[in-house]
Amino acid sequence: MKVPSTRFGEQEIEEEKVIRMPEGMLGFPDKRFVLLTPPKPGPFLWFQSAEDPNLAFVVVDAKECVPELTFPLTSDEFQKLELDPERPDLIFLLVVTMAPDPLDITVNLQGPIALNAEKLIAKQIVLDGVNYTTRHPFFAPAARQAAGRDTA
Repeated sequence: MKVPSTRFGEQEIEEEKVIRMPEGMLGFPDKRFVLLTPPKPGPFLWFQSAEDPNLAFVVVDAKECVPELTFPLTSDEFQKLELDPERPDLIFLLVVTMAPDPLDITVNLQGPIALNAEKLIAKQIVLDGVNYTTRHPFFAPAARQAAGRDTA
């Protein structure tokens, strides 16, 4: 199938690689997305709508910047993602907020995207009542300190 993208032009994507997101992203009606890799390899990917060429989110695998964190799922979320309780093949993607200064790049820990990597079903999880922020620094405090940046 052809997926139009304002950033990468039209992309040919195999239908079986389309991620279904029955509830969409918060505030957006689109239900089908693809992961696109930018020309320069790195930790960031594009979570591109398969329906709207203008709708895409920069995302990163949560393991890239907060490997120690776990995101709790309710039984309802587990069910909606069609996860196998014996072998949940689950990836958490974090929406990235880019910045002119790379050390100011942040990730949203409060609204991760849970992705069933086997069945390609995703759901944005909203974590209420936890101390996760929507603007968690992507770079660890040590990297910021090494660059002479305040870590507070």
